Amino acid sequence: MTGGIAVAHTSHMDDPIEPSGLRRLSVRDCDAFWQRYVSLRPELVLQRGNHWSRWRPVAGTPVFIALYLTNRSVGMFIRGERGLSLKGAARLLSLHEPKLSAALGVPVVSDGCPYLSRHPVAPVDRDTWPAAQEWLIEREGFYHETLARIVGGVDL
Repeated sequence: MTGGIAVAHTSHMDDPIEPSGLRRLSVRDCDAFWQRYVSLRPELVLQRGNHWSRWRPVAGTPVFIALYLTNRSVGMFIRGERGLSLKGAARLLSLHEPKLSAALGVPVVSDGCPYLSRHPVAPVDRDTWPAAQEWLIEREGFYHETLARIVGGVDL
């Protein structure tokens, strides 16, 4: 538990959802998932990353929380503005280490993504969406508050 929120950390090798037998997420699936997610957060404006991701700017900082879905998980990681590599984002945030990774309860880099947190679920099954989106909402809020405070010096 981190900040009262359960944290799911797995690597692809530890992912309990077997990749075989799962169909790929379609563009229609992704669009419907994000439309439903935004309807749960009408006060929040998310930028489109691609079909599989949406970006939330972090108050007081130049970084974004990149929310994503795959056919095996939903999750988030931290990125910079368009054009900045993920390594560049990790370097940008390195000034706040080890405090930031300890507060978020995740490694600085996992599977090539800064501050990755993922929740194993199969979003190809729409019945999983409510629980997956609830996890994203809770974790996203925790990430935003933590990043705004530590990186941006903003208390929300």
